[in-house]
Amino acid sequence: MNREFIERLSTAFENASMADVARRLKMPHATVRNYYQGRLPAPEVLIKIALETGVSLNWLLIGTGNMYAGDTAPIGLGRFLEEKIGEIIDQKLATKVDGIQDLGAVDQTAFFDVEAVVLRLDDPQKIMNEWFRHEGRKCPKDYGVVFFNGWESFSPADKIAAVRDAKKALDRALTK
Repeated sequence: MNREFIERLSTAFENASMADVARRLKMPHATVRNYYQGRLPAPEVLIKIALETGVSLNWLLIGTGNMYAGDTAPIGLGRFLEEKIGEIIDQKLATKVDGIQDLGAVDQTAFFDVEAVVLRLDDPQKIMNEWFRHEGRKCPKDYGVVFFNGWESFSPADKIAAVRDAKKALDRALTK
């Protein structure tokens, strides 16, 4: 059992109950209980925890570096309310699709050539930054500990697969 990870997990959620943590992560209580008993979450869950709490993945997993990604603490009540109001407005607008014109290819991003970028840059942080920039988004600062461990020893095909896996997990975590 990794007691240090459990302590960091508890600290990240400000010693909230497992039920509160499960609600915040939108997952079963039994799953969260497994994490508090020493089972390490899957990479996409680790990203979700980091995004939910604002903590650094490096700090959460191995206890190094700053606790908060980008040296910022969790958001205050005002910012939280602004984000929630924005989400509610977005949800309401999404249900009002009548009369919205389909823009076709105008709103689709061009193909991103992962293989070419991996061969050109050979740096996971730069690759992910470029992919997110290509999509008009900002890449989270602290995410790649799990996916890129041992990058130097990866074959080109393994590097491409690791980048795609990290992107898929990030996209899932960022849309929840």
